[in-house]
Amino acid sequence: MTFDYFAELEKQTSPASSDEFTVRYHRLIADEKKKADNLRSEWSQRNKHRQVTPTQSLASFWEEFEKPKVELSLLPAFSWLLQFTFTLAKPYISKDDNPFYIIDNPIVRDKVFRLPMIRSTSWKGNLYSALWQLGYDKQEDEVMKRLFGAVRGKEQESGEESGQAGRLFFYSTFFTETGLEIINPHDRERRVGKNPILFECVPLGAKGTFSLLYVPFDRVGQDEAKTKRQALEDLQRVAEGLKAMFLTYGFSAKRTSSYGVAKQKVENGCIQLRMEEIPAPPVTSSSLAEPSLPKYLQAPGKLKDEYLNPDGTFRERSQAELAKMSKPQRQEYEKAKKWWEREGKALWEKPAEPAKPEPVPKPQPQWLKCEFSSFDELLSIAENLVQGGEA
Repeated sequence: MTFDYFAELEKQTSPASSDEFTVRYHRLIADEKKKADNLRSEWSQRNKHRQVTPTQSLASFWEEFEKPKVELSLLPAFSWLLQFTFTLAKPYISKDDNPFYIIDNPIVRDKVFRLPMIRSTSWKGNLYSALWQLGYDKQEDEVMKRLFGAVRGKEQESGEESGQAGRLFFYSTFFTETGLEIINPHDRERRVGKNPILFECVPLGAKGTFSLLYVPFDRVGQDEAKTKRQALEDLQRVAEGLKAMFLTYGFSAKRTSSYGVAKQKVENGCIQLRMEEIPAPPVTSSSLAEPSLPKYLQAPGKLKDEYLNPDGTFRERSQAELAKMSKPQRQEYEKAKKWWEREGKALWEKPAEPAKPEPVPKPQPQWLKCEFSSFDELLSIAENLVQGGEA
């Protein structure tokens, strides 16, 4: 019985079914290698570019999964969140540790939802590598130590453990597109390709969201001016490193061959800093536009005294009094009388309870927020903040 792999592939709806197809492919290898090679060749043609749809269980909270949200109010002063959506200018390649796949070089995927991803640890290593190539050494640079931490170990003299975590906290990035890339190493003498190698990749033009959180947890309770200065200096260093990593040095396997670089322009670029709190002005009755009252009312729900008896009831006018009034006065009197019959009498019979003062809402903090649309703009904002300006 012949197994129609591609007819089944069209029905694929879950990561589990993908694993099943891999098993069947490897069974085919054991029986007839030529058919297995043909099958993989056809699979490659169909997977040159493929859209990966988030599973139904993930779709309901995909936005938060893709772009994590952080409540800065819960973090120490001068923490900041940096987030933007980048576009790949070259394919992104990575090597998954899954030894059982239809090709030898699968891309790294999330273990649960099977989406292509860049691990948070990969971001950290690539950013450090980019800064190192710019000439910054963690062993001698205090900013690098603050950002990436110090290696844990024991002091030679005291024997006590040393080391500290860094202030940077990276988030993983997820993609919804995959493709295939062929790398053909050349023989140095003959200058011809030796053996084309197939890699699964995230294709150029795909978009992903980068998120980075900075928390100066080791400065809690200490001099705020110094903490602020360090936080802004660290932001400038990170912006410099991100520009180099995304545009020059790359963040992918095979990055020396220009894989894994992004375009200069970004989308939804934003820096939020927990600094320079600006409380919103409280809302008062004087700041609200007062509605215009009819002429016969002296306040909302209260007639003017000229229309009332001493006991607060409406004062009816005699025909003689009405005859002495001008036409506008009679019209106002009629309006006042109708209002009394419609609303005023009920209010007089049931006095309103004294109004309780409405609680003034506590003003919510407004943290400094800067938006950018390119890596050059990000670096410019960081430099301006260090100099004391607000970009």
